[in-house]
Amino acid sequence: MRKLFNVIKGTLTTFGESDPRPNTYLAKLFHKPRYDNVTSVIRGFAGDVIDVLIDVGCGRGVLREFLLKAGVKVGLYICCDVNKSYLREIEGESVQKILCDAQSMPLRGRIADLVICSEVLEHLGRPFRAVLDIFHASKKNVLITFPDEVVKNALGFKYPEHISEIDFESLTRFANRLGYEVKSRKKLYFAFPPSIFDRLFSFSYRKLRLFSSLLAILSSILRGLCLIKTEVIFFVKKESG
Repeated sequence: MRKLFNVIKGTLTTFGESDPRPNTYLAKLFHKPRYDNVTSVIRGFAGDVIDVLIDVGCGRGVLREFLLKAGVKVGLYICCDVNKSYLREIEGESVQKILCDAQSMPLRGRIADLVICSEVLEHLGRPFRAVLDIFHASKKNVLITFPDEVVKNALGFKYPEHISEIDFESLTRFANRLGYEVKSRKKLYFAFPPSIFDRLFSFSYRKLRLFSSLLAILSSILRGLCLIKTEVIFFVKKESG
């Protein structure tokens, strides 16, 4: 049992890049569904045409590839990352690359229609310093995602590279003070997602109400115990006046 526990712990705590392309457990079960969901949220709330987009902590530009495949047209895609080798891999005529730390970005004024910061804040020692720059760089929309790791960390499955914990309440209060409000909040569940119970629940509710109630309870329990989950929050600038 201890050996099995150590194998699971090693799988969940291994340092891994947020890349959905490798043929690995994390890529297939976590990273690709996350990019698919983030792309869907962007299309739903920012539209298929975005004049200026800033991707904070863009890595190798994977999100840009997902947006292109989904048919989202971006006039200027600004890639910001602290890793020079990652930026070198990103190509495209509409791409501008900026080598910088998310906690001190050289961006001045509200220049972007959408600023994205996905699975980055937890890696920073001063995450809200980065959040300040993110909102100040946007004139319309901001999308932020971060992992909900309360259960996972309590069980000892902490990623060593995750040095800060972000929570929805603190982030939204900060955003409100900067003149932004939540347009959409979505929590994604991975590994053993409760969504399978949700689907069974909607299918069986009319005929098997007792069974459906049990499925609803199981779904709720799984949501609480799910080790790998992430928050996807879309902010919009409040209308003045």
